[in-house]
Amino acid sequence: MAVDDSTADTNMFLILGTLRGFNTSMVALRNGNWRGHPPPPLGHDPQEKVLGILGMGGIGRNLKKKAEAFGMKVIYHNRKKLSPELANGAPYVTFDELLAQSDVLSLNLPLNKHTRHIISTKEFEKMKKGIVIVNTARGAIIDEAALVKALDNGRVRSCGLDVYEDEPRIHPGLVANPHVMLLPHMGTWSVEVRQWFIPTRILNLSHNLAVKLRCSQRDRHKQKWKIGISAMSRRFWKEED
Repeated sequence: MAVDDSTADTNMFLILGTLRGFNTSMVALRNGNWRGHPPPPLGHDPQEKVLGILGMGGIGRNLKKKAEAFGMKVIYHNRKKLSPELANGAPYVTFDELLAQSDVLSLNLPLNKHTRHIISTKEFEKMKKGIVIVNTARGAIIDEAALVKALDNGRVRSCGLDVYEDEPRIHPGLVANPHVMLLPHMGTWSVEVRQWFIPTRILNLSHNLAVKLRCSQRDRHKQKWKIGISAMSRRFWKEED
């Protein structure tokens, strides 16, 4: 599916950028300072790093394939353990194990009352020091104020974000931190997704219209049936009288 591909591509871009720490030198370069003065810390290659995927739906599984192509080891946590076919070799771990074992944590789960701020202060404390976090799902999955503190105290080394708690506003602590890669919600901003989306949208609208028409016809049929029964009942009681 085009949406899964495009979002997972964006996810992988942010993983590579945050692992390597490219953002600091990208900013320095535009300011005429080459890599920066002093130069930034050396980054990390993705090979052999543990990628923890929180939410192993279509996008999470798509990301798994891409990450493995870069030599990453993938583990996951999901609301329900996947079948062996869908997991495709990725070990299922508990939520706490995911936090403790991941070098990179990718958030790929929907936002609801159970997942809002699922990553906050106590979760950061369970993570490896220097973890990298990427979020292309929904902004409010992370407590942004807690994330800023975790970045400032070094618990989180860097993060890559495409979504935010209060879009289009972004927490000023994230904007000010050069170790944070920021995208303005561009996970599906591609020609291919739009080409896929338009006919799919039309097909869905056509399906919904057809369902409504069938329901309307069924309701009219029921109404006629009720009117007929009512008329028969009136005739019956009139004859009895």
